[in-house]
Amino acid sequence: MIVDDLFRKLERKTESDLLNRTTQTAFGAQNKAISGILSPKKGAFNPVVIAREFLWFFVSVAIGFILGFLFYELFSFFLLDVKNELINLFFMSQSNFIYFLSAICFFGVYIVRLTIWALKLVKL
Repeated sequence: MIVDDLFRKLERKTESDLLNRTTQTAFGAQNKAISGILSPKKGAFNPVVIAREFLWFFVSVAIGFILGFLFYELFSFFLLDVKNELINLFFMSQSNFIYFLSAICFFGVYIVRLTIWALKLVKL
């Protein structure tokens, strides 16, 4: 009978150890997740991250405008008839056509920037 009592105590101790370890692991994971969300270094509202995004936005606007004007000049040099037809059909003004090309280039530059950022996060 003493052996049976010993095995029961051992079985209860093992179950309580598993329960304690599971509880500690769950609380540790919960605390780590909360600290990761509320951490000022890694949070989305870090002033450095916001300043960097503003900088990228304005750089993308500048690059988009330069590329838009470059594409306008390429249209003028190589496809003059097509450019004139597009201006007459859709835009009614050369400056509107330049702004349209600049907006397309801005979105292209910003999409490339976001793609590079996502690849850095994944670390490919």
